Amino acid sequence: MNTITEERFFIGDNLKLARVLNGLTLAELAEKISKSRQFIHQLETDVRSPAPTLLEELAGHLNVKRGFFSVVPLGVLDDSSIHFRSNRTAKQSSRMQAKANVALFIRLIELLSDYVDFPELDFPSENDYATNSDIERVAERTREHWLLGLGPIENMTRVAERAGAIVTSFQGVSPDVDALSSIIKRPVVVRNDAKDSPGRLRFDIAHEVGHLIMHQGIITGCKQTEAQANRFASAFLLPRSTFVQEFKVGRRMDWRMLSSLKQRWGVSKAAILYRARQLDLLTESKYKGHVITLRKHEAKKERDDYLIKMEKSELVQDAVNNYFCAYYKTLDDLQDELSVDIALLNQILDFDISNLSLRPATNNIVSITPFLRK
Repeated sequence: MNTITEERFFIGDNLKLARVLNGLTLAELAEKISKSRQFIHQLETDVRSPAPTLLEELAGHLNVKRGFFSVVPLGVLDDSSIHFRSNRTAKQSSRMQAKANVALFIRLIELLSDYVDFPELDFPSENDYATNSDIERVAERTREHWLLGLGPIENMTRVAERAGAIVTSFQGVSPDVDALSSIIKRPVVVRNDAKDSPGRLRFDIAHEVGHLIMHQGIITGCKQTEAQANRFASAFLLPRSTFVQEFKVGRRMDWRMLSSLKQRWGVSKAAILYRARQLDLLTESKYKGHVITLRKHEAKKERDDYLIKMEKSELVQDAVNNYFCAYYKTLDDLQDELSVDIALLNQILDFDISNLSLRPATNNIVSITPFLRK
């Protein structure tokens, strides 16, 4: 993976990537090495190249190894290849930090691909969704394609990963970035670990799956594409033909019924009300009234969130465990191959990699999921 051109040992974009991964501005990095902001900018734009001693100093400040600066990028994370949830409200610095994490995460996945077989990509591509009814049918066809039936989805994370996506959450990403997805070689879906609502996280993953299915190569973040992905997520998690039979409409809202549906379908009560309005099971005035009531009593967090299991990604952890155990690799090996220190690895993983690396490899038989066997 670390393809290095002989005639060029330093790529400025890698310095920018390392700087952003560490949350530093141009001026802050310049101060650390007693240089000017303009000098760092010149390095990042390949106007200048650092001397070997300065290269070592930069690596030390940025939690990377010298070889990091020579890695040929796998692709460009532009606005058509990365989809942000709440893109309209997220700060530019937050988006840059998230993009940097995705770029490093993609490098990790590419490296692990040399040791394990990830699932084959199985995301259908849809381009016929002019109306909400069209999007409903897209969601239904996607369920049919993945043989999911019309009942509750037990584990939304596993659904995305079995279709070939890699799901993770990043530490320290600003709360104004709810979730994001990207595709260069393989789809990546990122959840924000600052969001502790299991139902919200499942909805966010379904939302990103909607982007991956409907918006490949399309710049998203506008009101229309976000609304389309939201509609897909609602229809995918709560299929209309089943939901209309289970959502009971009365003169007053049955909040116990709502809590029961939440537990059964694994979505928030806010999402259930939203879905009921979409399908005209509630009038606009009743919907708004119920939302006001819900926010009044459960403003920051729904009190029965414990009814939904918090999902964790499985694919990357299995792949890393296989890297350590089946190939007798160590954490130092992984850091050397990726050319980063553990601080940056922990930043892009939703599990403690140190615990995995300490597991002894007692024999040549490793218990891993079948689609990771190589």
